[in-house]
Amino acid sequence: MNEIKLGKEFVYNGIRFICLDIIDGNYLAITAECWCEKRFNEEFKDGCNNWEKSTLRRFLNEDVLEGHFNTEHLIKQTSDLVADNGDKAYGTCEDYITLLTCDQYRKYRDYVPLFEGCMWTLTPWRCDTGYAYNVHIVIPGAIDHGNAHSSFGLAPVCLFNSDNLTLH
Repeated sequence: MNEIKLGKEFVYNGIRFICLDIIDGNYLAITAECWCEKRFNEEFKDGCNNWEKSTLRRFLNEDVLEGHFNTEHLIKQTSDLVADNGDKAYGTCEDYITLLTCDQYRKYRDYVPLFEGCMWTLTPWRCDTGYAYNVHIVIPGAIDHGNAHSSFGLAPVCLFNSDNLTLH
């Protein structure tokens, strides 16, 4: 297989990805297009901005994973669910398919596509009671926050296992 370069596009199972980073020889990548608009969570209550408990996470790691990916081609990633104000109440979460955190967006901004609409991150705005319903989004070129019950763009992120990855 040819080596994938940072910022370059590649195709996996008909899905276009952009390489954001090379981690221990494996490829961290984001979809080149927003797939659709979905709610972060179908529930609206305190804590609905917790990625680990979100319906969006379940959708990506059940429906999307089963329909489009081979788990042998992916490596589980651990996401830091620290809130924008530094609250660490949500801990971490491990997934095959995830979203960027705000910190990752800032780190990889030069390679992340500039989508026309808004896209979800998994970074909660706050975790404390009365405020645990907003999640950060990326509006074209900037970070903002939106209600977890709203619908925004979905740009999945995967860590591809270079040892088992075959691109077509």
